[in-house]
Amino acid sequence: MNTVLSPAWRDACQRNRDAIPQLTWLTGLRDSALSLLSSRGLPDSGQEDWRYTNLADYLQRGAAGLIDPDHANDSAAQLQLILDDGRAVSPVAGAHALPAGIELYSLRELGSELRDHAASLLAGKDREGEPPALAALNLALLSDGWYLRSTSTATGTPPALHLRLAGSRAGIAQLRLLVDVAPGSRLNLRIEHQGPAGTLANAVTQIRCGAGSHLDLLRIQDLPADSLLTETTQIELDADATLAATSLDFGGQLVRQDLSIALSGPGAKANIHGAFLVDGRRHVDNHTTVEHRAPDTSSREIFHGLAAGHGRGVFNGRIIVRPGAVRTASALNSRNLLLEKTAEIDTKPELEIYTDDVRCSHGATTGQLDANALFYLRSRGLGPAEARQALITAFLHATLAQIVPEDLSMQVAARLQARLAAMSKAAS
Repeated sequence: MNTVLSPAWRDACQRNRDAIPQLTWLTGLRDSALSLLSSRGLPDSGQEDWRYTNLADYLQRGAAGLIDPDHANDSAAQLQLILDDGRAVSPVAGAHALPAGIELYSLRELGSELRDHAASLLAGKDREGEPPALAALNLALLSDGWYLRSTSTATGTPPALHLRLAGSRAGIAQLRLLVDVAPGSRLNLRIEHQGPAGTLANAVTQIRCGAGSHLDLLRIQDLPADSLLTETTQIELDADATLAATSLDFGGQLVRQDLSIALSGPGAKANIHGAFLVDGRRHVDNHTTVEHRAPDTSSREIFHGLAAGHGRGVFNGRIIVRPGAVRTASALNSRNLLLEKTAEIDTKPELEIYTDDVRCSHGATTGQLDANALFYLRSRGLGPAEARQALITAFLHATLAQIVPEDLSMQVAARLQARLAAMSKAAS
């Protein structure tokens, strides 16, 4: 059962259809998105995949802020390019600072020769063969978006790009990022979600990795404690493409991430690590799907969850091995720590296998900090808070160790320590 698309949402989608002359090439896609929304509606907790996450407040706040696209904030303000010295600039102003082999375009300014590439990404479908409902809503209300293309095949350190997606307090910011990693190219991409207090955002990122390409992807969500975010990420890997993805959730009030990875070409590989921290009354829900569509593909996924206070974490990981995807090797693990009795983590790993000759495994554990380990650290002179923080850091080390380069890993580790210290202070 879905939430029926209300007249307010439908009218906003209709107003947006032809309101931006530079995006009339999206009219057909917008019509399809609105048709799907009208027939399927928006997700609600009556659906199995949404049973733990209620979007009622999110949609109510979003509907109250629906505005005419003619008066919407330009989406250029919703994406920032972070330079090496830490300064944030708009991508247009910072175009001269883009690494060699990387191109970044606004969808409003996209030339006709690239529109077919962008349109094929925009039309991305889920495992059921239809665009996800929140991605369709994003497309119907889109005022702009960004198309990133990487063509660098140079050896040595791959080009690195740091992008910040900034939400809004005026309705649901519809953030859209398309990434095309050319065959044989390499890219190190960092995507960060930030915004002001009260941020409300519906973000969609769609990535295609060409044959033999390599993508290191780091996603960080560090929104204010009263922010609401839904995020849909779709990644497709062609033959012999490699993905190393790390996902971190440090903030937000209600956060839902749907991450789908399709290994569509023989020899494709995906290595996924994730971690989420929830305290207070935060709610973070990660749903991942790794779909093996071709022979000789492999994936490894580990997610770590940490919950304190009345925080609630959700992890649902699914591995699907399609017919013909022989010699698939896949492993999925969910590991979780409850720091207080009032905290909650719901975890559900799943396997769907439709062929023979595969090696697949999945598992989940949920527990508390080891009392003997705490006693040992206390006996070596650490205070209670220091001992707890040391064990938590060790628990999350497997995720942090995947971040490259090393200096970036150290930056993220420092942010994690600050977040853990804040959690410890709040608990005391």
